[in-house]
Amino acid sequence: MGNQLGTLKKEEVELLQNSSHFDSRELRALYKQFRKDSPSGTINKQEFKEIMTQMGVGDQFLQDLLFNVFDKNKDSTINFQEFVCGLSSITRGTPEEKIEFAFSLYDIDGNGYITRSEMESILESMYKLVGTFVTCSGKKFDPHDLIEEFFDSMDDDGDGYISLEEYKRGTLKNPDIIQGLKLLNQ
Repeated sequence: MGNQLGTLKKEEVELLQNSSHFDSRELRALYKQFRKDSPSGTINKQEFKEIMTQMGVGDQFLQDLLFNVFDKNKDSTINFQEFVCGLSSITRGTPEEKIEFAFSLYDIDGNGYITRSEMESILESMYKLVGTFVTCSGKKFDPHDLIEEFFDSMDDDGDGYISLEEYKRGTLKNPDIIQGLKLLNQ
């Protein structure tokens, strides 16, 4: 994406506008910074981690998860289109886009289901960052209590796995999860 001169073509801008929540001016500014940070046109995992650290996301496990979600084509690098789409989902996505993004984070192995083990890995990492979990009502949870509540409220068929559809339904019913997704706007 982008020509030899390091600028976005009109068609590329239009494609990215249609697949993100950024306007042409923002896309051009993002592209300029992206190319400055990565003249090759792609970001490897280490470069991505450095960017995330600069943005305040210092936990290595969370950085790895974010990289895996951004890297849609699974080639171990993030191109500009993948970067824009991931950033758009996190910062400006619709509630449904944020729900799908969050599900992708939790579904570590990418099999389409969230397991207790995956949830435990994520929450332990997040717990290290924030120290405690507090719901909108002020109730505090430790990660294991949160996992139990999560599965009790979302695993509709009781199979021990949460599908994307179960996650969507459960998220829309739970104001604490919606509130957490709104934090992605900040």
